[in-house]
Amino acid sequence: MKNMYSLMACILCFAMISCQKEEPDPEKETGTLHLDIGVLISVKERASLYKAAPVLDEFNVHIYRADDTEVVTFENVSDMPAGIELETGDYYVIAYSDNNFPAEFENPYYYGLTETFTISSNMQQQVEVNCPMANTIVSVVYSDNIISNFSLFTCTVSSGGGSLVYSGNETRWGYFQTLPLDILAELTYTKPDGTEVTKTMSGSIPSPVPNIHYEIFVDAAIEEGMASFQVIMDETAIAVEVVNLSDGSVIPPGGAVAYGDLLITEIMANPSALSDTEGEWFEIYNNSDHVISLQNLIIGRDDINIHTITDLIELAPSAYLVLSRTDLSTSVADEYIYGSDITLSNTGAILSIYNEGTEAAPGALIFALDYGEASFPEGTGASITLNPVLLNAADAILGSSWCTSSSAYSTGDLGTPGAVNDACQ
Repeated sequence: MKNMYSLMACILCFAMISCQKEEPDPEKETGTLHLDIGVLISVKERASLYKAAPVLDEFNVHIYRADDTEVVTFENVSDMPAGIELETGDYYVIAYSDNNFPAEFENPYYYGLTETFTISSNMQQQVEVNCPMANTIVSVVYSDNIISNFSLFTCTVSSGGGSLVYSGNETRWGYFQTLPLDILAELTYTKPDGTEVTKTMSGSIPSPVPNIHYEIFVDAAIEEGMASFQVIMDETAIAVEVVNLSDGSVIPPGGAVAYGDLLITEIMANPSALSDTEGEWFEIYNNSDHVISLQNLIIGRDDINIHTITDLIELAPSAYLVLSRTDLSTSVADEYIYGSDITLSNTGAILSIYNEGTEAAPGALIFALDYGEASFPEGTGASITLNPVLLNAADAILGSSWCTSSSAYSTGDLGTPGAVNDACQ
């Protein structure tokens, strides 16, 4: 079975044209930013599941300087004026729909980020912000065996952030934040003596991909005691993957680091003592019971801000490592410098750790969190930290598990790089 759902929503076209304000600052050159909005949708799927275009007028638009300083925010595209005057310099733009829920039926989320562009005096420049769907899509199909022989059947798909229940008559598509997914099917049938028996099957999608449709196919036969579980994806994008049944957690492939064995436990995105380009850092923690080799693992904020760890680093159980933008960021001994490959947005972003991958894509996800979610704290001159009593993957992705640091470190800012975090009050 092949289903392809490719949706490229929200093309924001920008023209930067030099102009001056009515009362110009003689010491600052400016340009004018004009935003033209268009939509491009290409959908090839079952007609009954066709999705209408997102309402672009309700998208959020944020304009940042290249150093992550927010310049202009529009809660709705419809609020934007015809032209926005900006000082000359380097900028990037983020646009997204205002519905980034952990799991929702028929409610896709879209997100787009431009590369850095320059506004110069007396020139025009065209920039597009493409906002593809940022969710993983999941649907469930039950076999004729299930429908004919079982009186009740449900399938629950869960991530660390939320879950959806697909009952026997549920044909809607579910949209999930791109986190590892667990699958639990519960099938109830009646024996000849009138007693009811429930059979359970479990599986997982350990490394879901955004904007890909995963179709879970559930099949079971009472007579043979047989049960099967398949996940079928768009073959034009990714090869078919079969999720095998298990009675416990899924064992990662040989040599791979399992999801949750490494956690992101502290993030300094907005230092005060140093500039962002000197003082940004984040911290990871070995949450497993064995030494983990970090060489060739991939850290990243998005498709542009990525870095492969090149050093031979072995992180012991319960140990911390600070990943820093420069050697000025902290004074800790256990530190790795990733340089300018990654910038930490002050307003939040999805920060991830992946296994070694290929030139085209990273390997299996180890851990990811979105520290821009509404429930996460904001720190200026202070890192945000995971409560040290909540060192597990399920709690670590929740903003309610985080707080701002209260202890000072080497630069004078607040944080606990490479050490146990301050307790959250």
